[in-house]
Amino acid sequence: MPPRGPTRQTRAIRRLLLLAGACAVMLSARAAASPYPFSVSTRKNGQRHDLVASNRGSAPVSVRVSLTAADNVRATQPLPHYAVVAPASETILLSLFPAGTTRGQRFTFQSRFSIGSYLARPDSQAVYRLPYADGLSARVGQAPGGPLTTHVSPDSRHAIDFTVPVHTPIVAARDGTIIAAESSNLFGGQQRELLAKANYVRILHADGTIATYAHLSPGGVKVAPGEWVRSGTLIGASGATGYASGPHLHFVVQRLVAGEEGFALVSLPVRFHVGDPAVVVEPTYGQVLSATYDSPASLPPAGRKPSAAH
Repeated sequence: MPPRGPTRQTRAIRRLLLLAGACAVMLSARAAASPYPFSVSTRKNGQRHDLVASNRGSAPVSVRVSLTAADNVRATQPLPHYAVVAPASETILLSLFPAGTTRGQRFTFQSRFSIGSYLARPDSQAVYRLPYADGLSARVGQAPGGPLTTHVSPDSRHAIDFTVPVHTPIVAARDGTIIAAESSNLFGGQQRELLAKANYVRILHADGTIATYAHLSPGGVKVAPGEWVRSGTLIGASGATGYASGPHLHFVVQRLVAGEEGFALVSLPVRFHVGDPAVVVEPTYGQVLSATYDSPASLPPAGRKPSAAH
């Protein structure tokens, strides 16, 4: 009698196991991203309540605290209160006391925070190396002064798009500390829901500015938050994740600014150096720039190729 094949029940179990395995892979990938370890809590000390900020991460954090409701409350700082909390530290932002002695105090508070220091002063003389490996060349797909399909808001107005193939080695353009990284996103395209789905690395520099390297490939991040890297260190591989019409590297340097309701990132002009001896260049739309650092560099004029990257 020939051996019998799998029963219908066995096949169903196998399908469930395969589906469970696929789900486990997806959950594992999504678990790679974790929120920044910062919190604000209350601590009671007699009649006093302290608002305590705890920063367990590797970057300074700017925080805004306000009271959303208050009854018989006196604060030791004007509200809303803005502060910068150093990495790996805990600090009392302000204290709350009863305004009168005849009854108790009641309050609720709100906190908003952003990675980085809104008090930082960017170095206007800073010059960056090109953000891809030595010997490689890339065309500038978007840059200030050229035609823009995106890069129209304050956080990206000075961003540069370098058109590079998938898996191009991406390197740090300046010394700094890795403060955030995401590599679990799998897809890219021009659907609006992909706007926040790009893989990226963010690096904090000595002057408080922050560089973002975005649209990296799935799993294409080679560093982790807390690491300090030198200019030229491999940090990832290019891709087309998130809102993108094709493979490219989105590079932007930003500073944090305080507003009435919290904080926002504002992009800054960027200059690169190439060649030996070094030549400083402000990238223009269509220009092809080569990461040459052991011989004199030749800088071609801006090209006319239409931009496709976002």
